[in-house]
Amino acid sequence: MSGRRDRPARLVDSERILSKDECEAIVQRVLGFARGGGETHVQITSWWQGELRWARNRTSLASDRRDIRIRITRTVGMGRSTVGTNQLDDVSLEAAVRAAERAAQFTPEIRHEPRGMPPVPRAARPTTAIWSDATYGVTAETRGEVARALIDPAEAKRMLSAGYLEMRAGATMAISSERATDPYAPWDVPYVQWTQAQCSMTVRDAQGTGSGWAGLSSYDWTRIDSRALAARALEKCLASRSPVSLEPGRYTVILEPQAVADLLEIVAASMSRQHAEAGLGPWALGADDALQLQRTKLGLKVIDERITISHDPADPELGILPEPWMQPVTWFDKGVLTALSYERDYALERLNVNAALRGMTGYRMSGGTTSIEEMIATTKRGLLVTRFSNIRPLDDRSLLATGLTRDGLWLIENGKISKAVKNFRFTESPLFVLNAIEQLGQPVPVFRPVKNPYESWRALTPAIVPPLKARDFSFTSTIDAI
Repeated sequence: MSGRRDRPARLVDSERILSKDECEAIVQRVLGFARGGGETHVQITSWWQGELRWARNRTSLASDRRDIRIRITRTVGMGRSTVGTNQLDDVSLEAAVRAAERAAQFTPEIRHEPRGMPPVPRAARPTTAIWSDATYGVTAETRGEVARALIDPAEAKRMLSAGYLEMRAGATMAISSERATDPYAPWDVPYVQWTQAQCSMTVRDAQGTGSGWAGLSSYDWTRIDSRALAARALEKCLASRSPVSLEPGRYTVILEPQAVADLLEIVAASMSRQHAEAGLGPWALGADDALQLQRTKLGLKVIDERITISHDPADPELGILPEPWMQPVTWFDKGVLTALSYERDYALERLNVNAALRGMTGYRMSGGTTSIEEMIATTKRGLLVTRFSNIRPLDDRSLLATGLTRDGLWLIENGKISKAVKNFRFTESPLFVLNAIEQLGQPVPVFRPVKNPYESWRALTPAIVPPLKARDFSFTSTIDAI
């Protein structure tokens, strides 16, 4: 190992993420430093992020960042401890191993496998479409040129724009000294890399009476038409100026795809079979006194029969980092609740299945053929909603939630948009909305950006949803925010 002491401590400027060969070499170096037997588990995550942010038509931040996280877990005797570092030189790696070994002497081991559980089965990870050379190749100069092309049209109309461009790439690998040669080891992660691009833009008038927004995220930068997004945000801003006040109440609504996805966040967070069988959440049906257990709504129609929500890891538009046993899942099939997520220990005890089922993160929702323009034309009186913000649940059982409309709300009268409207606070359940659908449009990708590049296995949560028209949506008060 002494011959590699000249290894740089950080990624050099020409590198953005570690390659598979580099990760494997780091693992072998770490394993070579271990002393005293036991197991050594090494997890390596490297990421790059290039971003440009602007406000009031002027750049406020431009950066190009990269980092590495190496987590070394040593299990010696009955103790286990984990130490992290972002240095690649031998001195730092060996110091991290020694620190983990010292701490393991005082830390009881927390086993992956509770006593009495069968071995985790071998399972391949599905291949997914999560890498784009176009995203990885975007330079700081290119981001600057794109931003200027987005800002110029708003500035020409004397509007103020704010937004950001972000391109990310990451790579992850995890290997144990006890399973270093087994590509199907359940707790290990074979080398996998991913990209994501995101573009978001808000345009407002100088008087603060109008606001328009548009955004999109995708693993592939070439799938994001940034100029079209900028034009849409500007158009919405111009059309939303000088809004009028309406009385709160129940309205027919036309929800653009982003608004639909915003509402479905509440549904996605509720999809737990364990909670349902404990009598908690919206999918609990009630107690069966004869069997002395809680029944669930699995197999029952719970939303409109036109709605199917599913996830397929091989879907090229739903790129998501693979996990063992990840299979295509249909959560709602023609309105019927067909699956809920669960942990492995629960699956073994209750389902006789030796694997967990991941929750509803990335998903595709079925739609129809009605365009937003056709929805408007068939609406006697209603509201067109761009998106929602600040959504929070109020009641776990019904999924009743509250939130705000933002960045464009318009009154529809006799099949035409008549005027801009001041924003509302709503108090509504997404389950009610999904049972009050009148029309559905074509599903399209929406804005669901990466939140934490280190948590790369949870980072990619794309959604493809349609616009929809629903009746009797409850708006409870007006708000001053635009």
